[in-house]
Amino acid sequence: MPLSRHIAIIATVALCVLPAWAKAGTPPLSPAQIDLFETPHLHNIRQPVTLDYSYIRTGPGAFTDSIAERIVKIHKDGSKEVAFKFLTGPHFVFYPGVDHFSGNPLIMVFLEHDVNELKDEVGIAAAYFRDHIRQAFVDQAHVAKTTFQFDGHAVPATRITLRPFEKDPRFMRLPEVRKKTYTFILADGVPGTLAEIRAVMPGDPAKGVPQLSERMTYQGEKQ
Repeated sequence: MPLSRHIAIIATVALCVLPAWAKAGTPPLSPAQIDLFETPHLHNIRQPVTLDYSYIRTGPGAFTDSIAERIVKIHKDGSKEVAFKFLTGPHFVFYPGVDHFSGNPLIMVFLEHDVNELKDEVGIAAAYFRDHIRQAFVDQAHVAKTTFQFDGHAVPATRITLRPFEKDPRFMRLPEVRKKTYTFILADGVPGTLAEIRAVMPGDPAKGVPQLSERMTYQGEKQ
């Protein structure tokens, strides 16, 4: 299903809605857009299963938790019905399930959670952060080869990094936001392909602002 139709299914996870095909007369999709939003990450899931991720937040409000992504149903075309349990207990955030996905929608769920955290921390509408992140995938993302430790082995992976607010004059007096860095690790050998996402907002010692980091890392699967 084209990503442009996903927004009609569920708006809350449609953070990075991109066209499935580049329109005539427009630039082609960037490598980061293709890797993150136009690649069938769930192709290596062949039966209903739960993908478990650890979640670690360091800095203000530090805590450790877990995230579960349930592949509920596999359709004949290979697309999946997916449900989420994003954090637990007092940290739990509800995100409705989605259907007919081939990419991994947990990428968008994590980013939706992130922009809402930014909204609460900085006091600027989440839509403002969404727009900057979307645009950064087009012209600011850096894509490189790397490895990821999975099942005791280093497996080939792709690392995508970006600083979407680095050139935004609005944050000249908030260097911790301006230098916020997002890192995505994709590894075809990992079920669901999404190996890790990190979002790091560096500290500002001059202002006594500590570093804030959020990391979601694949841990394993269960039936």
